[in-house]
Amino acid sequence: MKLYQGLTQVQVNDVLADDAPAFTITTDLQKPLNFSPDDLYHYIDSVLKPGSRHDENNLKFVTDPAFIGENYDFASIPLTAGLKDFESKMTFARKLVADLNRHISINIDTNKHEFQLLFVD
Repeated sequence: MKLYQGLTQVQVNDVLADDAPAFTITTDLQKPLNFSPDDLYHYIDSVLKPGSRHDENNLKFVTDPAFIGENYDFASIPLTAGLKDFESKMTFARKLVADLNRHISINIDTNKHEFQLLFVD
């Protein structure tokens, strides 16, 4: 699955990883992310409905940098609130799409209380 799918669809005790206080999010990857999983969750929370089907969301918010640059409310989260000019918004959008479309497997380790994001690229 893609990272944005994992962030919106995988739950434990009916909550997403970012909202499960007893769980931490770990990553296993070769190439680093542009943004932390927490920052990606904040963005996802501002544009997609958790647990919803793909046809219930505008997936251009996770797949199309130009669409994000033109339509996203950059003032909606602290990560993007300071982005004012076109170039900085587009740089953010390109890096965001690159992160959210990486392929992952997810392991939920209940003994360690971890959501393990295992990147396969």
